[in-house]
Amino acid sequence: MQTRSSTYLKTLFKCSMIALALGVASAAHAWPDRALKMIVPFPAGGINDIVARLTATYLGEELGATIVVENRAGAGGTIGTMAAASSPADGYTILLGASSTVAVAPHLYKKLGYAPEKDLVALGGIGSAASLLVVGTNSKWNSLSELVEADKKASGTINYGSAGAGTSHHIKTELLKLRTDAQWLHIPYRGGAPAMTDLMGGQIDFLLEPLPTALPYVESGRIKALAVTTRQRAAVLPDVKTFDEEGIKGYDATLWFGVFAPAGIDSDVAKKIGDALQRVFARDVVKQDFEKRGLDAYSGSPEQFQDFVKAEIKLWGDVIQKAGIPAQ
Repeated sequence: MQTRSSTYLKTLFKCSMIALALGVASAAHAWPDRALKMIVPFPAGGINDIVARLTATYLGEELGATIVVENRAGAGGTIGTMAAASSPADGYTILLGASSTVAVAPHLYKKLGYAPEKDLVALGGIGSAASLLVVGTNSKWNSLSELVEADKKASGTINYGSAGAGTSHHIKTELLKLRTDAQWLHIPYRGGAPAMTDLMGGQIDFLLEPLPTALPYVESGRIKALAVTTRQRAAVLPDVKTFDEEGIKGYDATLWFGVFAPAGIDSDVAKKIGDALQRVFARDVVKQDFEKRGLDAYSGSPEQFQDFVKAEIKLWGDVIQKAGIPAQ
């Protein structure tokens, strides 16, 4: 026989659980009621930072919230990515994810600290950028085909720079090496800026640099662009040939970006962010802003982006394996 006190306690417990459930639902419905934080796992001023700040502005306007960009650089972008993956999944911490940190890093680091498909949720795409194969102004090479032929005549004497092991500079050049059987030597730097400085100074022979960051140097005549990595020529540099036109058939590689969140994020909140991203990048003013910077805005759905990310993880895993790049 139940006592009045036990009946009262059970009733109180039920009411508390109902209130808790209503509170959670209400919190999800009210989201966002404060500023969001977007972690960028690279230093300020680079391509990732530029894309993040553009996205934070446009997405914040769409959501009616402030999005604060926080740079958490180190270890090729893996430190900041791990910080985001281990953050509370409350919808107030999001990540600027890129091909290097999401699709490449899992195959390059033995102790990464995060597994993208397990610890992160892809919310939606932002965009992509081609890379330019660039040389110094005084370089003797004026085309990609000349550079490939030069390696055949003096194998192992030509070098290329990168922003570090596992970055887009590195992996995309290794893919090019696989397609051409070249023996170019890799010179890793701590970031794209010092690599670009040494390219202009003649300390390295060439660099596969993201188009948006290479563009000002090309336009000012400080470097020469020999080819672009996409199948179509870049609208901002229509005279620069594609790799395909230079005889590297089927080569089509871009640096891509998207918004991710820690696994466990409320599905309604995830949908709000994904839908907002899709609306943002469907706007002509945003697409035009991206285009003039050498970026292509993403046009697919959040679900299509999730499938794309899975395919990219497999693609670059295969490239790294075939190139024989050892895990660190």
